Amino acid sequence: MTLDLPKKLLQDLSEFILSHTGLYFPEKKWRALNKGIKSAAHELGIETNIFANQLLATTPTKKIVDTLTGYLTIGETYFLRDKNLFQILGDQIIRGLIQRPSKKNNIINIWSAGCSSGEEPYSIAILIDQLFPQLNGWNITILGTDINPDSIKKAKKGIYTQWSFRETPKKIIDKYFTQTADNNFEIVPHIKTRVKFSQINLMEKDYVLHPAIAGAVDVILCRNVLMYFNDQNRNIAIKNLTKFLTEDGWLITSPAESGFIKAPELSSVKFPNAIFHRKGMPRKEDRTTSVSGTGIKSSAKKIKPDYPKKSIAPRKTKPLSRRMTDLPPSDKLDYDIYLTAVRDYERGAYAQTVEKLSNLLSDEINNNAFLMKTDSMVLLSKSYANLGKVEKAGYWCEKAIDSEKLNPEIYYLQSTIFQAAGDIKASIRSLKQALYLDPEFIMAHFTLGLLLQQKNKLYESRKSMTNALSLLKVRDPDEILTFSDGMTVGLLIDTISGIIKN
Repeated sequence: MTLDLPKKLLQDLSEFILSHTGLYFPEKKWRALNKGIKSAAHELGIETNIFANQLLATTPTKKIVDTLTGYLTIGETYFLRDKNLFQILGDQIIRGLIQRPSKKNNIINIWSAGCSSGEEPYSIAILIDQLFPQLNGWNITILGTDINPDSIKKAKKGIYTQWSFRETPKKIIDKYFTQTADNNFEIVPHIKTRVKFSQINLMEKDYVLHPAIAGAVDVILCRNVLMYFNDQNRNIAIKNLTKFLTEDGWLITSPAESGFIKAPELSSVKFPNAIFHRKGMPRKEDRTTSVSGTGIKSSAKKIKPDYPKKSIAPRKTKPLSRRMTDLPPSDKLDYDIYLTAVRDYERGAYAQTVEKLSNLLSDEINNNAFLMKTDSMVLLSKSYANLGKVEKAGYWCEKAIDSEKLNPEIYYLQSTIFQAAGDIKASIRSLKQALYLDPEFIMAHFTLGLLLQQKNKLYESRKSMTNALSLLKVRDPDEILTFSDGMTVGLLIDTISGIIKN
């Protein structure tokens, strides 16, 4: 893909976007900038070069800036994105807020900053409803904000396509959504009314006075937002977000953004495969890691859980406060088993992984507190595949698909299992299903191209490779691709280019 706009013009546009929105587009992101400018110009009915020059020559209207912003932010989100994070959010953070002796009122404020089309704040509302159905008398407010007004409009409607549920268990879809006439899904009213939405740009100087943000906030989720800013604006955003937090409140970013947090008011706290940031002085337990087997190495002692462990014997429930009793226990035991199984898998102890997960998944108790059930099935399937037990790998992969029928990554796993069994036809079928669910699944396009080449379907193979190449060329060349065994975007571009050439 050649750049349609000259480099000098893209440089000027990059500076324009930075000054008007705070979004940062260095040279390595100019392809994405070029694509966004083209898309915005097309929507507004203006030729691309004319639109680009008009942006620089005049003061743009809010409509133009909003349209442009909509195409420059990815908005990649779905329900329960990163279930491990939501497991910790429920088990540790929200439960801890409810149990905190110093919390003298029944108010919890949660803010999803950069919520895109609303899947994240609605996921929080679902999480609370799942794990804490007995929270009568508590005033829990959930606010979702985003820079893109079109995303906010969609969030308020609460209607989603199947793509938003690619990692959502079927039981949750059935309980919290109703299918519409056009085969979309609408969130049920009692969850929808728990979330409020508003357009906010974290780079606007006066957004801190926005009426939607009423009172101090206990938890702020700002995931995959800071990456759009340069260092200066990123620090400004973190500083402002921190001001909103209550003492002991939490700032949660994506794992890749945790390294950006250097505010002296925040203390980093390690959890399994995650780092959250708490407002206040560091505590002794903050310097420790959580359950062993999380991939975080430390000689320090483990963090003591804030909730009781599951026990077979009846136990007396200690009142949590005068206003809250009978809070259901978190299923810490299941989560610990899963995390230890992950550790076994990462060190190649596949038989031990199989033993732990087989026992875990044999429990037929309906456990709403354990969100990682499908992930456990996927890990069990991979473990059996690595042990050469293809039939059992296929069985657990099918079970995972039954649990999350809209998850393209599980179909991709299924294709690799079929390949191991020598069934190329079935492998191709699974890859096509993955691409039906996610047309931008790069590794699925690439693998499909390789398999079609094996079947001597050269025209179809070239088409798949070309699709992968066009998707790759708008990505960062140094980005590591998921399911690629560590291959970068740049390396795969060279690989595919060589295949097509030959």
